[in-house]
Amino acid sequence: MKNRLNIALLALWLVSTVGCVVNWLTFLDLPSFFLPLIPAFCSQLLLCRVTKNGCLRALPVLPVLGLLAMAGWYAIFGSGWDMLAALIFALAAIAPAAGVAIGWLVWWPMARYRRKKSTEEC
Repeated sequence: MKNRLNIALLALWLVSTVGCVVNWLTFLDLPSFFLPLIPAFCSQLLLCRVTKNGCLRALPVLPVLGLLAMAGWYAIFGSGWDMLAALIFALAAIAPAAGVAIGWLVWWPMARYRRKKSTEEC
């Protein structure tokens, strides 16, 4: 069961990532603002389920922090049209940040339940 769910998460991540790339390259009229939420959620939940290393679990946060750092850079040191770039980078970070947060929020109760269940069996 555990392995089957991991494979399903990986397949959903792959399909949604390809869908995001195709949507951005072909300019389809899909809701492209919220589309990166799905691969971010799948990658975060899969990493939380598979690894016990906290550094690896925090890996999907790095692209979000990179986008926010670029937005901050343009907002602080830019002028004129650079403020538009700061806004675009900040808006691009919202959906992946929400996906990562939802992935953590879904995994946390499952991990607590699993931990509680394993301590009761002893």
